[in-house]
Amino acid sequence: MAFLSQVKEKFSNLSTYNHQSLAFAVKELDPKIEQISDFLKQPENLEYGRNVIYKNEDVEVIIVYFPAMAKTLVHDHGTSIGCIAVVEGDLLNVVYKHKGNISYPLYEGIQNYSKGDVFHVTGDTIHMMFNPTLSPVVTFHVYSSPLNGGRIYTDLTDMEKD
Repeated sequence: MAFLSQVKEKFSNLSTYNHQSLAFAVKELDPKIEQISDFLKQPENLEYGRNVIYKNEDVEVIIVYFPAMAKTLVHDHGTSIGCIAVVEGDLLNVVYKHKGNISYPLYEGIQNYSKGDVFHVTGDTIHMMFNPTLSPVVTFHVYSSPLNGGRIYTDLTDMEKD
């Protein structure tokens, strides 16, 4: 539980909650699989396990466990910004964008991340995270403000045509 105390101390004492300060705090915290293994949850209703380990009015800290070949749904983060660190494994971040007056997001590209990498998401980031391997992937997420109002995208029927 020492790690949870470090998380609480680190994210309850930030002077500002922007991308730079979140990324700096995550890199300083430098989460390791040995520190967070007690917080990993097996999948229940989704392909991945998700555990909110700390939340206050400014931030929400989540650990996500992706078994082999697991993925998230295509989603955005509402008005929240976030910082995601890959703690273990290799992850694909499949990115989508709204273009023109089309009601559904279109495929834009794939970003590859590995253990030790940190990347950002904003409210307008539409993505799906995917573990393309037979080994587990573990990620550490910090969002400010806490997640609220994000959207799940289910109508992607024409995304490959453009």
